[in-house]
Amino acid sequence: MLYRVKGQSLVVYKLRAETQEYELHKAAGDCAVPVRGRVMLKAFDGEIICMGFLMDLATPIIAPSGLAPPPAAVVPPSQRRDLMHEMVRLVQRLHESRRFVHGDLKLENMVLLDSDHDDDDQGRLRLCDFAEGRYVGEDERVWAEASYSSTWHYESPGRLRRGEQMGMDPAPPTIEDDLYGLGLSIWYFYTGRVLNGDLAGDDLGLKERQREGGTIDVDEVDDPEAREILRGLLRRRGARI
Repeated sequence: MLYRVKGQSLVVYKLRAETQEYELHKAAGDCAVPVRGRVMLKAFDGEIICMGFLMDLATPIIAPSGLAPPPAAVVPPSQRRDLMHEMVRLVQRLHESRRFVHGDLKLENMVLLDSDHDDDDQGRLRLCDFAEGRYVGEDERVWAEASYSSTWHYESPGRLRRGEQMGMDPAPPTIEDDLYGLGLSIWYFYTGRVLNGDLAGDDLGLKERQREGGTIDVDEVDDPEAREILRGLLRRRGARI
């Protein structure tokens, strides 16, 4: 939940973000929206609690509710391919340079920084919402014990099957799961359509589709280069396309 900060037009407050999310967000460095610091509260028993953190204002490509204008309203079609490549570079940088997995990679968690950041060599695209992230190579039990969730419509077939084998729901995310989420994000970015919209509210039907490797229709994307990138990303985590 984000709030504007009075007297700070370029700063927002993320409420209910715990210390671990704040630390992961900071560790993401130039892959994440810049943070300004934590908001702490001293409880009645003297315990110091993290109530969230401050970060720079950024423009969402699509709102979390899915009710915002389509991506083309933020990114003109003429700039779509360039931003798609920036998405791919951003996620690669997160995995290779920062050595951790986002865990909930979707278009709603990709934002564009204010124009004040135009001189940044890495571009304006950034990630947010690292609450479900984990370091590459980290003991999976550490992540599992925190009782995380996942965004079902972005869950890869491989992650679903792995969770069922391990008796976990969901399984700890991997780099390949992030790449699957990136593929679905690119599809959504190009089409503006809701993922698995025909199964809205049908959780069992969605799980069955994912279990069988079902996914989006790549041919609905009108850019041939984007289609090839999509196929490569989705196949890496069990999609049948």
